[in-house]
Amino acid sequence: MTKMTKEKCIVCGKETVSVIKTDAGYICYNCYAEQKNPSKRKRKKNNEEERMQCKFFEEVEKLFPKLPNKLLFAVPNGGSRHIREAANLKRQGVTSGVSDVILLIPKKGYASLCIEFKTKKGIQSEEQKEFQRQAENCRNKYVIARSVKQGIDALKEYLL
Repeated sequence: MTKMTKEKCIVCGKETVSVIKTDAGYICYNCYAEQKNPSKRKRKKNNEEERMQCKFFEEVEKLFPKLPNKLLFAVPNGGSRHIREAANLKRQGVTSGVSDVILLIPKKGYASLCIEFKTKKGIQSEEQKEFQRQAENCRNKYVIARSVKQGIDALKEYLL
């Protein structure tokens, strides 16, 4: 019996056992299928914020090895989804506007740290502004990070 090992997809960065080996590296089945038969409804978008967030979590593992890994997490409230999945998530309590990353460790008089990643030109949606207002009114620190470094610096400042 062959042991299945997880490989990192060169397109989306996810680790999975469902990969295809290419000359450039491993690619997951979803990304492979999307490349071979691009969905017509899916629009091209810049994933700079997603890449920043992924890099942020890579850096956190290196810089904060003792940070409880279940208390710093990403909120999966963005991205494009099938309408049925979006409706199901809404019924489960997923709400738009919640920050990208939340650290549930109280420090310096704050209940938690909320980090919203934005590109240099990115602006908050009205839902994100409302979340920021509510979070800050309940003693949470809210930060907009326009780079991985700004996100890491905000985390360092909050924790140290």
